[in-house]
Amino acid sequence: MDLNVILLACAVATGLLGGFGAKFRTSGTRLADLGVGILVGLLFVIVALVVLVLALGLDVFGAVHLVFLVAVVAVPIGSAIIVIPHLLDREFRTPMVAWLLLVLSIGLVGVGLWGSFVEPTRLKVDRQALNVSSDEVLIVGVLADLQSTTVGDYERSAVEKLVAAEPDIVVIPGDLYQIPDEDLDATIPEFVGLLRQLREAVDTVVMVNGHADHLDVLEEMAESTGVLLLDDQIADLRVNGQNITIVGLTTPLNDVDEEDRETVDPTVLETLAASYDDDDLVLVVTHKPDPVLSLPEDAPVDLLIAGHTHGGQVSLPWIGPPYTHSEVPQQVAAGGLHLVDGFPVYVSTGVGMERGQAPQFRFRVRPSVGVLTLLPQP
Repeated sequence: MDLNVILLACAVATGLLGGFGAKFRTSGTRLADLGVGILVGLLFVIVALVVLVLALGLDVFGAVHLVFLVAVVAVPIGSAIIVIPHLLDREFRTPMVAWLLLVLSIGLVGVGLWGSFVEPTRLKVDRQALNVSSDEVLIVGVLADLQSTTVGDYERSAVEKLVAAEPDIVVIPGDLYQIPDEDLDATIPEFVGLLRQLREAVDTVVMVNGHADHLDVLEEMAESTGVLLLDDQIADLRVNGQNITIVGLTTPLNDVDEEDRETVDPTVLETLAASYDDDDLVLVVTHKPDPVLSLPEDAPVDLLIAGHTHGGQVSLPWIGPPYTHSEVPQQVAAGGLHLVDGFPVYVSTGVGMERGQAPQFRFRVRPSVGVLTLLPQP
């Protein structure tokens, strides 16, 4: 059964149980009725959450989705069923807590609607500038985490916004798509067409894999579009008169333990150290930003570019993103240009959203394409 249907039923049950909870009051006052009703409703929500997580076998994203639906569906509906009868009773002076609960419920509904239907498509161009060891000005476009099941107007608009910035090179740090295996054959041609659209405008496009896409599929896409796919490989390019060494790191097919840190393949770094030239601009392209934590201090890296975190998709006021699925500092995973252990790191907030069991929701984290202007050292 669809998770939304389950939560709708739970929302109604929460309100009805809360309403009937007044029967178990120990005081004869209407205020006590209201208080007991709210308490019973909250207890039901907590119990229902635990039962649903266990019964449905939800992963972390599924549990987050459940909490999201409780907040923007179950709580508002349940609160309305509990509170509105008290508000309509003219003989009862409605306490402040009832008004606050009603206002909170309206606010949660607004957040749910905004985060589900508005912010996920408020695509922005994230422009950043950085001084690097180069001879020429270089514009790098970043197209991260489209992570969609199909190509529509939104995905094409992301490519168009990036092309309009006239980048010299575009990097794709993984999760180009997130398609069920049974739908791959029917849908992949749409993404091939999107890559061709990008390649027609930009001569050099470099791609690595992520968690949602497949290396073998990306290899076929790269071969038919002219995109350069790097699988723990190093490429020496010349772009806009500048020698560039690009290290493309492959993401493991299965995630490592959260307590472990994804590390850079030492053979890749050994090859880099042995082959790079002092005049080269060295870029590392990886899906997760975590490899920056395992770079040797003397690694000749001018900039590491990553995606994966989606900026957390949700950023709470004064707190930031509560979950980023990354070991880098929270403010780094939240997106943008940062310095980590002496290395410049750019983390894209991504174009799309996590799918599967995760909620299709963004709040205070707009999707973006990156435009990085790399300037010669003054």
